[in-house]
Amino acid sequence: MISPQTDIAARFAGHQMTVLHENGLYRHLRFAAPEQGRIGSFELITWPYNLVVKAGWTFHFDIDATPDMFNLFRRTAFPGEINPGYWSEKVRAGRDEIEGFDPNLFEEQVKRYVVHSIREGEAPRGIGAEVTREIFEMGDIFDEANARRALADFRYEGWDFGDLSEWDFTDYTPGFLHCCHAIRRGIDLFDAARKQVAA
Repeated sequence: MISPQTDIAARFAGHQMTVLHENGLYRHLRFAAPEQGRIGSFELITWPYNLVVKAGWTFHFDIDATPDMFNLFRRTAFPGEINPGYWSEKVRAGRDEIEGFDPNLFEEQVKRYVVHSIREGEAPRGIGAEVTREIFEMGDIFDEANARRALADFRYEGWDFGDLSEWDFTDYTPGFLHCCHAIRRGIDLFDAARKQVAA
């Protein structure tokens, strides 16, 4: 199975760079796959201490210590890879789009907790089937409020999920990861173009 991050990175495999503006650290670059036109295209806009990525979602990164933001992204991740944890700390605009409820993470944590309870002899027989029927087959777990309510309301033969305050069902959003990969791909294409010119 292809990981979601590998799938996101593959979206940019055929992209080519068009320089709309470049004057030192003031850049406006567009990246698109020629056969797709504007579909899937993205833009990187930089000025000292700032970078904006526009890729269906828009995030504005800034850091006072790094005039050329391309250097920040180059230094904080291996070539071809992203560093969403560190990069998310540098987002000024678009912060509310960085993380969100992840239904897959929710399901994974609930199942892990149930399996642990069964192994420890804390859960009654049939708990796995009941959790599946009551929580996962309901089809209404589409946000964190519903997820927490479903767990808080669940009871089966005296067993419940206990204190849910430490449970975290959030992860980086697909939009933020998409933009991180767009930045990485854009910088890699920019660097390759500069090397070609220098040669």
